[in-house]
Amino acid sequence: MTLKVRIIALSEYGIKVKSSLFVRVSSGMVFLFIWLISSLLWTSPALHAEEKQPVEARNAVPANTTEGLLASTEQMIEQLIMQIDLQRNNGTESMELTENPDPASFVSSIPNIKPLSGSITSDFGSRIHPIYNVSLFHSGIDFSASEGTRVQSTGDGIVAFSGYDKGYGQKIIINHGYGYKTIYAHLSKSLVRQGQRVNRGEIIALSGNSGLSTGPHLHYEVQKDNVKVNPTAYFFDEKKSG
Repeated sequence: MTLKVRIIALSEYGIKVKSSLFVRVSSGMVFLFIWLISSLLWTSPALHAEEKQPVEARNAVPANTTEGLLASTEQMIEQLIMQIDLQRNNGTESMELTENPDPASFVSSIPNIKPLSGSITSDFGSRIHPIYNVSLFHSGIDFSASEGTRVQSTGDGIVAFSGYDKGYGQKIIINHGYGYKTIYAHLSKSLVRQGQRVNRGEIIALSGNSGLSTGPHLHYEVQKDNVKVNPTAYFFDEKKSG
């Protein structure tokens, strides 16, 4: 492959990365990418000079040659993409409202009812993952529910997040105050927005099959002081019936 072809290929690769950058990253990362491309353009005279050297000489010289420069530039671009992916993975946490500035009363805030009336098909704790087929910790419980089943908030609170989150699919997080949060995942539709206040029993979403899922159901989690706990320990209605 000639140097000209390699430079064209690298330029096309850079254009793809640049397009992705404007969609996925902050302005600071864009400036970093512009600096990277500018550095490459400034070295173009040196690249042409190097191409005139004999093939044997080019193969023998180290990282400051044409080959070394191209490899170094590709490596820098790949490192930049890795930083972008890392920032994207942390996107949900950065967008989430971390505080409930004015929680309701303690009694009404505790998530102590079921989010829907379906039966529990997967418990909290270690289990064989239905997709990966290995033993993994299940951080919540799964409810059997056909797509479109109404999902209710299990306590008073404020919507900390409402959107799409990788394996969780369409997801809602409610901050109830007093250290409590609940998560509702694999939804087909969210009926609330971030920052909205909700009451216990209020319909907040419709169940579905989004994200990493083998079929329609609801994944439900309870967190206490940022520690995931067994949601069934808070089902007041179930304790009462027992």
